[in-house]
Amino acid sequence: MNAYEQLLVIRDRLEHLGAHEDSIAMVDKLVKRAEPDRDSPLNVPQVQMLRHMLRQREVIDNYNIYNDLQELMSDYEDRPREERAELEEEEHRPRPHSYYREQKMKERGKKQDS
Repeated sequence: MNAYEQLLVIRDRLEHLGAHEDSIAMVDKLVKRAEPDRDSPLNVPQVQMLRHMLRQREVIDNYNIYNDLQELMSDYEDRPREERAELEEEEHRPRPHSYYREQKMKERGKKQDS
């Protein structure tokens, strides 16, 4: 799901939890801001969206919003490790230099055989 869709899901979850109206208003503002990217193919994990929201000045300054978002984060953190790994995308890890050296050696070997 892209950022726009994730924000809609977060808004629904906040409503379901009976979140403070400040929290709903803040998410509505973010949804409006993300509207131009509604058709974006870029996937954004919900956990990443929540972490990003928790760093916003508006959230830090308002305990009601902060507590509501922390409650959503605790739902995520209470899940088993395997389930959390599925929700959070794997980080891109570069291959070691030895991998590229082996590739280069194979290519050189093929060129010499030809």
